Amino acid sequence: MKVPVLVINLDRSKDRWETLQARAASIGIEPERIPAVDGNAVDHAEWHDFQTWKFHLCHGRRPLPAEYGCYMSHLRALDRVIAKGWPHAVILEDDADFVADFASRIGSLVQIDPPPDVIKLYNHRMTGFVPKAKTGAGDTIGRCIHGPLGSAMGYLVSQHGAKTLRKALLPIFLPFDIALERGWSHHASVATTREPLVQPSKSASTISPAGYRQTKFPFFMRIPAAFFRGQDYLRRATYAALG
Repeated sequence: MKVPVLVINLDRSKDRWETLQARAASIGIEPERIPAVDGNAVDHAEWHDFQTWKFHLCHGRRPLPAEYGCYMSHLRALDRVIAKGWPHAVILEDDADFVADFASRIGSLVQIDPPPDVIKLYNHRMTGFVPKAKTGAGDTIGRCIHGPLGSAMGYLVSQHGAKTLRKALLPIFLPFDIALERGWSHHASVATTREPLVQPSKSASTISPAGYRQTKFPFFMRIPAAFFRGQDYLRRATYAALG
């Protein structure tokens, strides 16, 4: 495996790291651990580069501490890619598991010409997939007209992509998984594999669905978010179809 694999992992989630590390070793991968930012340990007043008012306006709910921690953890991983000067790297969250042929398929992805800046390796949903290229290993990459796709559990990023994202993804006003795939906004080219290269492990998410539901504003307060999402939907569709 010539492409570095970085894994975001909280200090208190040692079991997740050990499980993923063992699974990686079984397919010949030596991942590097990126200590995650624990959003629950950071007072809201100390959330740097976070636009709370804009998050409320564009997302229609209150942010969760774990979302702030997740976002900052991914930026920390991008910083590592930039500092090392790697042409490409894979960034994973610690609830990811590998498909058996992960290494060979990643090797084929980096040979795409021209390569996208970001290739998502897993999504919660995929509708309206528009193929753009095919790798030597048989993976089709493309973009989806419908979205958001959900999940930042795993993605391949280029050096150029890491630098572009690092500059463009602050200040924070959306969850990281949504911000990541908005190539029409941050101008890093983003694609996804049709078939996943990673899959969820048996570990439960650190952010529960119930936690999201409790943060939603009343309907009338979510109207601005509906307008934002409608505009983003049209831009996403154009990006997928014509980009």
